[in-house]
Amino acid sequence: MDQTPKEKVIEEETGRFSKFLLSLGIEERGAKVLIVIVITIVLFSAYISFRLMAPFGFPENKMITVKKGASLTEVSALLEKENLIRSQSFFEFCAKLVGGAKPVSAGQYLFKEPISACRIAIRIARSISGIPAVRVTIPEGMSNKEVAAVLKKNISNFDTIFFLEHARPQEGYLFPDTYHFPENITAQGVETMMIANFNKKIEPWSDAIETSKHSLRDIIIMASILEREASNPEDMALVSGVLWNRISKGMPLQVDATFMYLLGRKSSELTTADLKIKSAYNTYTNKGLPGGPIGNPGIVTISAAIHPTATSYMYYLSDKDGMMHYAKTFNEHVANKAKYLR
Repeated sequence: MDQTPKEKVIEEETGRFSKFLLSLGIEERGAKVLIVIVITIVLFSAYISFRLMAPFGFPENKMITVKKGASLTEVSALLEKENLIRSQSFFEFCAKLVGGAKPVSAGQYLFKEPISACRIAIRIARSISGIPAVRVTIPEGMSNKEVAAVLKKNISNFDTIFFLEHARPQEGYLFPDTYHFPENITAQGVETMMIANFNKKIEPWSDAIETSKHSLRDIIIMASILEREASNPEDMALVSGVLWNRISKGMPLQVDATFMYLLGRKSSELTTADLKIKSAYNTYTNKGLPGGPIGNPGIVTISAAIHPTATSYMYYLSDKDGMMHYAKTFNEHVANKAKYLR
């Protein structure tokens, strides 16, 4: 029976392949075994690829939460339940491969589009949330109330009331900085991040604080005052020297910055009655530092509080242009008032 042109081509190609195998020293029987092995490897690879690829119906923009302390098995079960992976065992293999002893990191993860099990494993092992970040800058010296206003403006559904109530004891310890918050971050999450940043930034100053003979709390209170009372590093350090001098001599600090925190009023708006108000933040009627920080200071004022400029000055004032004028005696201070505040 005559062969069709297609059959002739196949026969010729088979012949060429057989000759090629023979040229490599592989007999026909061995060639068949080799072909079976190659096909097996290809099919096995295809199976693995299929099991690792994103499943059909992968939910886009899916958010999951990996709880703190969750095991790899619990995470893989969650992912399979949410149809984010095809196979728990294949996911767990990838997770152990990329994460080693710590294949799971707690947190929230956003999956906008289908990705493979191994890519999911990489993200969860390395804590790559996929949640867009919101850039927020908190200036130095802001009170918690002012911080909350900035956060409310930049973060959707930010719970200002919870933040102000929960973070009240942390006034002074919410470090001012530029943050990249996840867009779905909670008020408590913001507080946690800011306190963690404070602890990180203050740690290098631990020895200096101990040497200063002041507690961390006192340093932070003083630094928060300096944020309001002076505008440059030199004056901050000098004002720090003046205020520590007054404390050491048992004199009231008589700083107006605490009234801005307490009453929301500037120096020019204060009345005689305001200066007599009963409060731990009244630095006219009470000696020593006020009852707590009046804002959240940055490193420059913290440094000034730790390392004040040694001085014999006991008084200072700021003129209408923001220039500082210092005095050693009350009479000199009165003269400065007459000269610079009229």
